[in-house]
Amino acid sequence: MQENVIAKKYARALEKLVDSNGLNECYEYFDEISKAFYVPKFSAIVYSHIISRAKKLELLKSFTTKKLNKNGERLLEILVQNDRISLLPFLSLELKRLIDSKKNEYSATLYFKENISEDSIKTIGNKLGKKLNTTLKITQKIDTSLDGIRLEVPDLGYEVIFLRDKFLHELQDSILKAI
Repeated sequence: MQENVIAKKYARALEKLVDSNGLNECYEYFDEISKAFYVPKFSAIVYSHIISRAKKLELLKSFTTKKLNKNGERLLEILVQNDRISLLPFLSLELKRLIDSKKNEYSATLYFKENISEDSIKTIGNKLGKKLNTTLKITQKIDTSLDGIRLEVPDLGYEVIFLRDKFLHELQDSILKAI
């Protein structure tokens, strides 16, 4: 949790220094490096106190052939100097969020107990996107314990849940009130 807060500050500072193309460039560069954190040997090298910071910086730069602007390169140097290399995956996520918010695109997660067709997911995304005046990229996660459907857009603080039991209970209440 703390890493997200720190990464958000670095991402916002970088956003103020570069244009949208520069921000995309930094995101792509840092995202490519972030993928290496899943390799145990890479993590061992990066977190090692035996290896110098200069060698770590050299290693990070060698992971990608992409070019990085001077502000992004300076940020990478600062992260290495301050032993904050572990923030790179979080920084990558924050940069992606900033880029998506500028484009008015947001990621959403749809939870349901079984697989839903791609067409249905696109329809839900289009309709809700129109309502929220944004573009939604919906990914599905299967939750067998859920007896209903749940759609979550964390960056907008938006969540829609339809539970079967709750629906039946409200239906019974409205029928009883009508009688």
